[in-house]
Amino acid sequence: MDTPSPPPFPVTPGTVYFIGAGPGTPDLMTIRARDIIAQSDLVLYADSLVDSRVGTFARPGAEVVGSREMHLDEIVAQMVRVAQRGGVVARVHSGDPAIYGAIHEQMVRLDAAGVPYEIVPGVSTVFAAAARLKVELTVPGVVQTVILTRTAGRTSVPEGERLADLARTGASLAIFLSVTRIQQVVRDLLAGGRFTRETPVAVLHRVSWPDESCVLGTLGDISEKVRAAGYTRQALILVSPALDPALRAMPNHTSNLYDAGYTHRFRRSVIPAHSAAPSRAGSQETGGPSREGTAIVAVTRAAGQLAQRLATALDASAYLPSKHAGDGAATQLYEGSVLTVIRELWPRVARLVLLMPIGLAVRAIGPLPHDKSNDPSVVVADEQGRHVVATLGGHIAGANELARQIAALTRGQAILTTASDVQGRPALDLWIREHDLVPGNPERLTAVMAALVNGETIGSVAAPEWQKRLAPFEMLPVTLDELMTGSYSAGLIISDRLVGAAYAPLLARTLLLHPRSLVVGIGCRRGTSAGEIEAAISATLAGAGLAESSVAALATATLKADEAGLRSVAERRGWPLHCYEADAINAAEIDGTLSPSAATARFGLHGVAEPCALLASGAAELLVPKRTFTRVTVAVARRRNAPQVVVA
Repeated sequence: MDTPSPPPFPVTPGTVYFIGAGPGTPDLMTIRARDIIAQSDLVLYADSLVDSRVGTFARPGAEVVGSREMHLDEIVAQMVRVAQRGGVVARVHSGDPAIYGAIHEQMVRLDAAGVPYEIVPGVSTVFAAAARLKVELTVPGVVQTVILTRTAGRTSVPEGERLADLARTGASLAIFLSVTRIQQVVRDLLAGGRFTRETPVAVLHRVSWPDESCVLGTLGDISEKVRAAGYTRQALILVSPALDPALRAMPNHTSNLYDAGYTHRFRRSVIPAHSAAPSRAGSQETGGPSREGTAIVAVTRAAGQLAQRLATALDASAYLPSKHAGDGAATQLYEGSVLTVIRELWPRVARLVLLMPIGLAVRAIGPLPHDKSNDPSVVVADEQGRHVVATLGGHIAGANELARQIAALTRGQAILTTASDVQGRPALDLWIREHDLVPGNPERLTAVMAALVNGETIGSVAAPEWQKRLAPFEMLPVTLDELMTGSYSAGLIISDRLVGAAYAPLLARTLLLHPRSLVVGIGCRRGTSAGEIEAAISATLAGAGLAESSVAALATATLKADEAGLRSVAERRGWPLHCYEADAINAAEIDGTLSPSAATARFGLHGVAEPCALLASGAAELLVPKRTFTRVTVAVARRRNAPQVVVA
């Protein structure tokens, strides 16, 4: 029996319908969009971006008009004319009207004219682009956020929304209306410090149109590829670690949704308790498992015995083939290939000890390493523990130290191949971690470490206290100007300030390190969102030339301690939140430098942002006096005991 077709979407006479036409091809329009167009008296479409074939859906006798040569007044006049006489108007925009659709000003005019309107969503170009590339922009354990944005041109962008600011999130970025400024886009993204020249990029031109095309590359070469392709308009820039083709070889980046070992309201786990796959510790919402613990994987009976002994000593879990079953409390059994076990464990554990031939270990982990700051440490040892090789993550992930621990337990030899250890030099990456410094451009760390182990001349710009701590590295203390003009192989800057534009070229060969020296005082109205608070913090710091990476803590009044938005910002950014009672706040006024407001006076306080910043930092004066935003106030102080840093 044939299923009857659903009735067409009912339209209301005298109404304007803003319709998303999708990325280009008419067959990506929604059924509702086609139904409305078919019943409209006026189809007014953006013919510079929307395929003219939308007119074929219109009824005979309907007006089909392109708006390419019209200005706002003319467009609105056309819509009002038809709607006020009881007609139906289909105002057709490309993509989805909510994204750079320029419908806000049209709706304001229609409101003033008393003309009702509705919005019909469409397929955004960003989703058509992802479909064209056959990628998911949110890959568990890799990236979980997508940001849709554009660069500043004739239309500016608000404070805190510059590409460099957004790039610091490491999120997937969909950049509209910016292909003509591709070189500036690349510079801004690299300036954020999270992306590198190896970060994958795709630029897609006229997605879903008959002449669609795209170029794939990295931030290091995409500008040249775009120039060669001749793209000047109708192109979308996608920047994301999710575009890395190597992810196709990494089956471990899986969500909880379809994980056989995950129980939710519709399905129970089907993985038995003796399976090699440990339970996930990640969030159901994000699908991102957390790394924790040590896994020791064995392939032979003798290796299994050593694995159980090490598991007890290291508080680890031992993974043994089921045919060599052990009886230790921390023993997990597996069947089948050990390669599968290792690849299952990779995204879930912080340390992997592989008791097997190093050739087998290399084949197992070959496609898995992705980011040295997030990959687990890997140590490989023979089944007797005579030779213990720190194979991956020697310094940052702790493989060298783990190899030493295991060698001490087995009375074997720890084999360390990192250059600094071989030469007996200190390791810069460990030194950075020990001193709680945050790299502003982490992609330069490897190059500076290479210059160190090669004995090349490195200039360092830092306060005297930091220069003393850098003494073991035998760098030359210099000024910014000397580092800029001198013949140094590499450089290092320690500062809680951003590098100014005049010195920006230094970042191509200089590692910028941010000490956690700043305290941000926050005052906010009841119910202020996390986004508003975070934007105010970013704008204040950027306006003062200060690095967000140098924020050590937030501070506020106790009466604001339960503000969900404020707590969310603190938790998401890992910033401790210090709260102060009224007596302490009112006693913090120093030399009349604070700026009380009527809002805080209602609560009997001399202020919030400024005194709380001083209290939490122990400083006698503010680094940045209070800045007032619509619902947020922000002030910044530098910790009293923080070494005075140079102004970059």
